[in-house]
Amino acid sequence: MKTKILPFLAVLFFASISSNAQITQGKYLLGGSIGYYNSGSDNYSALNGNLQFGKVIKENTVMGIMGSISANQSHSENNPLTVNSYSAGIFYRTYKPLGKKFYLLQEVDLAFQHVNGVTYFSKIGASLATYSNGAMITYIPGVSYSVSKRFQMELVMPNLASVSYAHLKTVDSKLPPNISSQKADNFSANVNLNANLVNNFGIGFKFLLGK
Repeated sequence: MKTKILPFLAVLFFASISSNAQITQGKYLLGGSIGYYNSGSDNYSALNGNLQFGKVIKENTVMGIMGSISANQSHSENNPLTVNSYSAGIFYRTYKPLGKKFYLLQEVDLAFQHVNGVTYFSKIGASLATYSNGAMITYIPGVSYSVSKRFQMELVMPNLASVSYAHLKTVDSKLPPNISSQKADNFSANVNLNANLVNNFGIGFKFLLGK
């Protein structure tokens, strides 16, 4: 198994600046993360990224907007699967100083999400398309480190807990849409703890802007 988690920007440029970051009211927060996962044994790969922009509404508290995109592929020889998702929403984040430039962070996201997936059945030459529109509330804990006054690196557990609602539609390519199309509503609550500890974490970055 090969796992890669890539930050957008190199840390080395900022490591030489030793002043501590102050998450004070009136500043702006800009950042995001990108992750890549590849498993040769499972014939599966995933790429995801997100971007956030918010304002410090009071000391150690940030509220703002966000967007994300992800692409997942299962490279099965008989039934390859491709799933793409897009989301946009708002977030609320708090920091608790731990000392030595470290913070404990907690974040709650509310996002509206669109997902489309296609499974191709090579033996019969047919495909099954699935479309989903819905909303999700997620809880994300983590630890943040002040590399400099304006730059932070983070280690987070994305989507540790979530509650979601989705309206699903499936379409079979071998039948007319009015015959094969099926619709359903799905409500779920999940706790995401992977048996492989590395897969539970992601690396991100944040810029603190303003005076």
